[in-house]
Amino acid sequence: MKKFLFKLFTKLEYVDYALVILLWALGAIAAICGFPWITLGIVALHAFETVTIGLRAGIKGGEGVFYSIAMCMMFGFTWWVPLKMKTNQVYFD
Repeated sequence: MKKFLFKLFTKLEYVDYALVILLWALGAIAAICGFPWITLGIVALHAFETVTIGLRAGIKGGEGVFYSIAMCMMFGFTWWVPLKMKTNQVYFD
């Protein structure tokens, strides 16, 4: 299952990016309307993800520190999963 998901996210990388940008836009609209919880949830999740896996995956993938932080905070796992697949950082049992 893990192999299937990683390959799927790698094939649909740009579709995933578009969906994440749409989620950020919906979060921004909801925040303007007085419901900031979607945006705060995305920020909290991506911050945790950046510290635990995104930064390390970016550096091992040859990306800079600030680029890795920015991409993981913006796109989360839709950024680091394809990066790990492309740079052979994933081993399947």
